[in-house]
Amino acid sequence: MRFLLGWSLKLAVIGLFYAGVTGAIPIQLPDTILGFQVPDAAKRLASNGAQIQELAGKTQANFKTVADSFK
Repeated sequence: MRFLLGWSLKLAVIGLFYAGVTGAIPIQLPDTILGFQVPDAAKRLASNGAQIQELAGKTQANFKTVADSFK
């Protein structure tokens, strides 16, 4: 039981991280975390998730157009 609980928690954290990176979940980082300043690079990475999702949608639509032209 402990083994299954451990793996389910690990997979849940990995799934949330993946969803945040791909833009499925919008992430906004605060200016400070526990008194430490959040780097600008981390804020840009978090905000780029939505842009990556938009670019992926455009790319998929373009490939679909190209694939339909070959039919």
